[in-house]
Amino acid sequence: MLGEDDAHWIVITGDYRIYRNKAQRAAFRASGLSGFVLAPGYQKTPVHQQASILLWRWPDMEDLMRLSRGLYELPVTRSGKIKQLPL
Repeated sequence: MLGEDDAHWIVITGDYRIYRNKAQRAAFRASGLSGFVLAPGYQKTPVHQQASILLWRWPDMEDLMRLSRGLYELPVTRSGKIKQLPL
């Protein structure tokens, strides 16, 4: 499993069910992975802007993963606060 690998994997998904669905949340927690759920606004954002935001926020995402692994919501804006989601 990726969660048992020595490398630190970061999952990025637009599927909010990983947070809202109890079974999926439990499976994610059991996997030992960390990641980011894209805020719902990403669905209406053009792909090139999504990529731009992800690249812009990448250093923030790496810093956050060094401090605390878990599941976070990544806002659509470049300056919005990254919010931790309960697992």
